[in-house]
Amino acid sequence: MYIIVIGCGKVGSGFAEAMSQEGHDVVIVDNDALQLEKLSPDFTGLKVTGVPIDQDVLKRAGIERADALAAVTPDDNINIMACQIAKEIYKVKRVIARIYNPARESVFHQFGLDTICPTNISVDVIRSIILGDRILDRYTLGSNTVAFHHRAVGSEAGRRVRDLPMRRNEMMFGILRNNDFQLAAPDLLIEAGDTLVVSAKID
Repeated sequence: MYIIVIGCGKVGSGFAEAMSQEGHDVVIVDNDALQLEKLSPDFTGLKVTGVPIDQDVLKRAGIERADALAAVTPDDNINIMACQIAKEIYKVKRVIARIYNPARESVFHQFGLDTICPTNISVDVIRSIILGDRILDRYTLGSNTVAFHHRAVGSEAGRRVRDLPMRRNEMMFGILRNNDFQLAAPDLLIEAGDTLVVSAKID
């Protein structure tokens, strides 16, 4: 797939690097060139510096041939605008926006946009782990269902998140350490006693 990632923070860089490692053609866009320089030296995708809702910038990123676009900047409005441009103007088939404000999620769904809200997900994941549930909540994203599972750390201890082997449809979401939940940044070191929180796509 040809995938454009908008935003090179922890989530954007982690997702871009994961997709690149799986053999996809990946372009990551950020208006801060310094953020792009933080990508792993192993990243084989294209880096584009510029305002991510500028159509000239998006064209440089190859949006006219993109199969998918994920907008994960810290700004809800930028994410939504980028997805609307991708979907309505360039007819990108798969777009998803990360939003932080749960109150706005239903509004964006009215525009036909898929969103993921880490605020809601984190609350649900922490609740499920604290209550001892093995299989956590499921979320529908487009035509797919994503489920969250947790498992105790074994041989993974001492390795970084980026080096953990994952099944084809799985991705590390975060860890629970001493009852404190942390998102799975690529450089996060796994410790004995941690609990892994893994997301899995269910077809």
